[in-house]
Amino acid sequence: MKWHTFIAIAALSLLAGGMIIAAPAVAGNNESYITSLSDARMALIEKNIVVALTGDIPGQQADASQLVRVLKEMRPEQSFSTCVIPLMAIVKDEEADQATRILAAMALDKLESERGSYAIARTALYTDDPLLKHVCSWLTYSRTSGRQADGGMAAIEPIEESDR
Repeated sequence: MKWHTFIAIAALSLLAGGMIIAAPAVAGNNESYITSLSDARMALIEKNIVVALTGDIPGQQADASQLVRVLKEMRPEQSFSTCVIPLMAIVKDEEADQATRILAAMALDKLESERGSYAIARTALYTDDPLLKHVCSWLTYSRTSGRQADGGMAAIEPIEESDR
């Protein structure tokens, strides 16, 4: 019974956080609204994102990963450091949904943390998922070479362990 209560609270928290962010989007000024949020409000949003990332619902994890990417774009000064470990856990989880893992890898890349970059590079080497291996390989390549991942992903072959 407690587990159902936790899931309900987590879902309501994420919904409330989404409504806070979505309300100004309807009015057309989402970016200015997000940048004007107080640090306390952003800390609460980040806490709710972590709850969603650590949940067991793949769609919720994917939405939270995408939200991290969008918020980091709008508030580059915000570190979102509490999201790094949950995102790494999703990327490394071979049982997790493929799309969720890809979004988590892209969110980690956007956060530009050393731990996240390491997790992406290791996933590129050791995952059994060929699409995730390809995406993580490209993210690692773009990070180390300074090139932007702007549509040339098909030209980059996944890094094989024998290539080291």
